[in-house]
Amino acid sequence: MNELALFAGAGGGVLGGKLLGWRTVCAVEIDPHCIAQLIQRQNDKVLPVFPIWDDICTFDGTVWRGIIDVVSGGFPCQDISIAGKRIGIEGERSGLWKEMFRVICEVRPRYAFVENSPLLTRRGIDRVLGDLAQMGYNAIWGVLGADDVGAHHIRKRIWILSYASSEQWERESESREFKVSSLIDGNGAKEHVANSNKFDAIRSGLCTSEVSYKGSTSLQRGEWWATEPNVGRVAHGVAFRVDRLRAIGNGQVPMVAKVAWNILSSIMEFE
Repeated sequence: MNELALFAGAGGGVLGGKLLGWRTVCAVEIDPHCIAQLIQRQNDKVLPVFPIWDDICTFDGTVWRGIIDVVSGGFPCQDISIAGKRIGIEGERSGLWKEMFRVICEVRPRYAFVENSPLLTRRGIDRVLGDLAQMGYNAIWGVLGADDVGAHHIRKRIWILSYASSEQWERESESREFKVSSLIDGNGAKEHVANSNKFDAIRSGLCTSEVSYKGSTSLQRGEWWATEPNVGRVAHGVAFRVDRLRAIGNGQVPMVAKVAWNILSSIMEFE
């Protein structure tokens, strides 16, 4: 499948897509350090070459309609998570969901794969599901963490798989004769940057505003580190350490993304 990766970060989610056999054909990321990491991974041939736009607010998804199968991304969680302002999805940063939704509307992919803080269940999932429902998309979601796939840290995240009905996808697929190469060239990634366990909860079916939340006590209290632990300022004074910690703290764990997709998509097949 062809993927459009929004809020791509340093590429954790992109690597998750690679594990699933996806081809990332375009990405959007604003952080200079993360952009540099994405380009380096392309130069290292860990990732395929794809263009990177630096501002989702000016990104035009219409030119990618008929090319993209899945729009993926974790819109900023700083206004949602326990480590942030807790304003919710209407906050300045987490409010960028509206831009992600705009791009989904413009691209009309078969799937949208959304990641965020588990506290989205209390601070905005009704908005996310309601927006997707307006497009006629159904959704399945659940909470999965790094510890659920064998890692030594927790990193619980909510994963939402939204999908168009078969009839709707057939209508949207009529223009898929376009070729990806018409939008990507060998130097596209560099040129465009300058321009621009287990699931704690599962719900499925037509998106509605009805939401339930189940999770561990520690998760509900938010007992995990922020980007940098508030102990001794351990990162400062080490070259790029703060940038790396921020990228890790905001990023996806590739194997978790893969497993979450596999679980949700297998459930979707029985809908």
